[in-house]
Amino acid sequence: MIPRRNVELDLDPTVVPRDWYDGDPFVSSHLDALSLLFPEGERFFVDSVKQLRHLVDDPDLQRRIAGFIGQEAMHGKEHRAFNALIDAPGVERWLRGFLQGVVRRVLSPRSQLAVTAALEHFTAMMAESLLRRPSMREPMHDEVAPLWLWHALEESEHKAVAFDVYVASRGGYLRRVAIMLLATVIFIVVAFSVQGHLLARRGALWRPWRWLRGLTRLYVWPGEYTRLIPAYLDYFRPGFHPDDRDTTALIETWREALFGDGGALAGHLRGEAA
Repeated sequence: MIPRRNVELDLDPTVVPRDWYDGDPFVSSHLDALSLLFPEGERFFVDSVKQLRHLVDDPDLQRRIAGFIGQEAMHGKEHRAFNALIDAPGVERWLRGFLQGVVRRVLSPRSQLAVTAALEHFTAMMAESLLRRPSMREPMHDEVAPLWLWHALEESEHKAVAFDVYVASRGGYLRRVAIMLLATVIFIVVAFSVQGHLLARRGALWRPWRWLRGLTRLYVWPGEYTRLIPAYLDYFRPGFHPDDRDTTALIETWREALFGDGGALAGHLRGEAA
């Protein structure tokens, strides 16, 4: 079951510091950049799944698609609220133009779905790491952490949906891995370009000494991103499936921690989960 949770976090802009990740401008701006990409990116994910949903005969997968769509819509809403705190006018509009004017015109519906499956693998890897590793989540400011933990939980819950729709639409291995390589390059270029824009707006782009702690954290020790390399490479295995990495117990733990009785976000649910 992939529940649609109507979450309203009501972020208080007066208490969220600019460098909300352990006072680190590099990691904070990096995650800000990802947040700016999420609303339009997730709209693209939903549209790519909807385009080929009619090829899915499995009723269970159809129910999971509905849950996937509902969750991604909620993520977009709450990340837009968070993005309002970031001084980055025009980024979401630029990404919308890139996705609509370039990606959707150049790639076929099946290739667009392959892009979604690839980037959902990225988000699933990062989500699992965030939920498993205290070193990744504990530096987050208390006001911001719930957004990312809830998002990570739901990315873990629906991590296989786009992939399964791709398979059901008769998407093949060669297209899948070729699109992953393309998506990796584009994702890195876009994410770090947006981060560079954010650093430039605050006068930190040409002060690399201010990046050192964050670069070390992500790529050296504890190496939050370098630890993801084996999981990333697993996507290129011919028999790969997202559920090969069993996160069932992890998901149950965080469902209870966030939405169980007395859970951290139980009071932020509006209405019943669908």
